[in-house]
Amino acid sequence: MLIKTLKTNRPAAYVSFFVTAFLFFLFDVVFENPSPIGLEHPLFSSIASFFVNYAIFSTIILFVLSLLLAMGWNNALSERGVFKNISILPAFFLVVLTAVFPLSSFWLCAFIMLFVLNKLMLCFQIDRPYGLLYDSGFLIGLATLINPTCIFFFILIYVSNIIYSAISWRNFIIPIIGLFTPFLFAWSYAFYFDSLPTVSTYYVSFLQWSIPKFDFSFALTLWSSLILIVFFLSIKELIQWLSMKSLRSRKGFFLLFAYCVCAFVGLFFTKDAWNYLLLFALPFSALTSNYFIFVEKRWWYESLFILIFITTVYLQVSLLQ
Repeated sequence: MLIKTLKTNRPAAYVSFFVTAFLFFLFDVVFENPSPIGLEHPLFSSIASFFVNYAIFSTIILFVLSLLLAMGWNNALSERGVFKNISILPAFFLVVLTAVFPLSSFWLCAFIMLFVLNKLMLCFQIDRPYGLLYDSGFLIGLATLINPTCIFFFILIYVSNIIYSAISWRNFIIPIIGLFTPFLFAWSYAFYFDSLPTVSTYYVSFLQWSIPKFDFSFALTLWSSLILIVFFLSIKELIQWLSMKSLRSRKGFFLLFAYCVCAFVGLFFTKDAWNYLLLFALPFSALTSNYFIFVEKRWWYESLFILIFITTVYLQVSLLQ
């Protein structure tokens, strides 16, 4: 019954969304969710220490970011033609999927990648998307300053050039200029405060390949198994309906697939594999929403949704305890 309501844009759907988001917020408040923000970042260590010392502020910021990320992503998918009908499902699933992740630098990176994807999807049928490409490069550069593993998403700009725009040398040069603009500001800051060696060592240390490691508890195993099942079902459903979608919608899903590939590559270079998975939430919420929109067996998608919700709550509580 809830999924049927969430497929629409009726007031009851928005009420369900905000009630669910507030429920997860209460879990963080009651269990005092610790923030795993690292204090070793040479540029943002003072900001990180503030959130570590004042857990209530990190919980509030986490709640606000989750709402902004979910609603922004929901509007982007609707306005850019990825979904034909207006639905709150993408925002709802994004809140559910991200509820198990505490506040970390990856939240800011995911929020920045929302704007990157939005700008890249705006390149559809634009002959000279120079401003959009520069902004995308600049935003990825900013995300890279926050967490160096985000540099792999720069490939996404060139993939979007192939998907959305005519191939031009300007389309390949302009994003590089945008990427290095925040790097120049960071270098100037480090040079002025005589911390250039420290900053250089910090960022170079991330360029080390390693196999991601996860501490699989029973709750995490149960949740991840269910998420993987839904993922493969979503891929199967997308393949069946892809030929019937509009050109803009198909290109949007191709872009999300390229995003997943970039995120998967970065997974082997991160020091915090669990929180890095947050970056997969944007494309996965879109795939999951597409599956629940088109699946026809009502008893199946309602039961599957209840299982996802229960396992997410169970995992969040187990992580907070």
